Amino acid sequence: MTFLRTFQMAALCSLVALSGGCAIVTSEHEPLTKVTNAQLNLPQVSQHARINWPQAGWWRQYQDAQLNALIDLAFQGAPDLQVLASRVSASQIAADGVKKLSYPTGGIKLSAAGQTYPEHYIYPQGLGGEWKDSGLIAANLTWDLDIWGRHRAQYRAALGQEAAAQFEYAAAQQSIASNIVALHAQLSALGARVELLDRQIALQQQTKQRWFEREAAGLQAVQNSVQVDVVLAQLEQLKGTFDAQRDIMRAQLAFLVGTTPADLPAINPMTQPWATLSLPNEVPVDILSTRPDIAAAQHYIVAATENIKAVKAEFYPNLNLNLTAGFQAIGLDKLLKTSSRFDIVEPAITLPIFAGAGLNAKLRNEQAQLDSAIANYNKTVYKAISETFEQLANHRNSMVQVAQQARVLQSNNRLAQLAQERFAQGITPQMELLIARSSALREQDNLLAQIAARRVQEAKLAVNLGVRLRAPAVAKPE
Repeated sequence: MTFLRTFQMAALCSLVALSGGCAIVTSEHEPLTKVTNAQLNLPQVSQHARINWPQAGWWRQYQDAQLNALIDLAFQGAPDLQVLASRVSASQIAADGVKKLSYPTGGIKLSAAGQTYPEHYIYPQGLGGEWKDSGLIAANLTWDLDIWGRHRAQYRAALGQEAAAQFEYAAAQQSIASNIVALHAQLSALGARVELLDRQIALQQQTKQRWFEREAAGLQAVQNSVQVDVVLAQLEQLKGTFDAQRDIMRAQLAFLVGTTPADLPAINPMTQPWATLSLPNEVPVDILSTRPDIAAAQHYIVAATENIKAVKAEFYPNLNLNLTAGFQAIGLDKLLKTSSRFDIVEPAITLPIFAGAGLNAKLRNEQAQLDSAIANYNKTVYKAISETFEQLANHRNSMVQVAQQARVLQSNNRLAQLAQERFAQGITPQMELLIARSSALREQDNLLAQIAARRVQEAKLAVNLGVRLRAPAVAKPE
């Protein structure tokens, strides 16, 4: 029988087996409903929002070289990002491994042996009772034909997992950038506020001395100097609080960057004016395409859907094609002769006739995973929208607070200027001037705190809105 005739008969038998060897799907399933744009009732993005939407590297708009350097350093070696980078790398390796399941596999076998063949067995006369050596050289190729697309679905599922891991990495990057911006702003403001606090303490000490002089001259009762001493003690308490806050925030910033507080550079004190971000004043439907956490949740749905397709393909017969060719002979001197050559074509069919119960259980598990992925997507969407509306309100409030605090400071500076003019003219005592200056310093401190708080809210809003998405660059774990 020729090679072609053998292959034709094998193919015919395979088709017959494939036609009747399927397992029955008993796991009927209706997936959860994925939230739609119509249900969210979010407006389309306006021209103003489109122009002011956060871009990749939005923190660079602050034009702060030290801040940019800290974020760049964090993106290279932040501990949280290293963990996620290893997950991305693992998902890429897993996807590559699944892809290769569709490739043919094979190998080469070499063997040599010697044995005495028994006389009273199946061997012909002349061979029985003799010592003979034998050899084998054979190449084997096995190919899963993947007729029903199981491996292809598994590969698409692995790609979905990989994409989800990449977008989770991007989400972590944005979160770390926002936290670094916030800590840098607070530390920078704190440096300037400590300088103001020292000026307030010096001014209160001067005020206390003037009260001492008036009390010693009998111009008033011993009371105001004691009150000023209380204020001085409170300012010293505040200075201790500032020192503790600085150390705590430096420790937090060092962790985000991936270094130690001792190696973290000193944060430059705040200088006026501080740059601000122009951000949208609305939450449009575009947020569904700009948040990396939503993109990650969507890709988990894709992966779960493809896993279901892969399991369903297992309900059908699986066909492998095994090809073997080589040389085999009794007597090594005859091994490489043409007459010692052999070829084998072997279709291998696996019929899941009695595997229905296990396959249906496996299918139900994957269907549950899909429902879980959809539920997580819906949760992520609603949470993202809620957080963004909340942050938008906080951002608006911070803008109002800064504007009104600047107005308060301007008025206090004007009062201090008037007190200075009256003191120069001999109309009011120096005490009034000192009190007016102290009040102006307090309001200036409040303004610095509000400006830092506004930048914190800006960074949070930028992250909540998200940026135009693309496949993120992932730092390779060392």
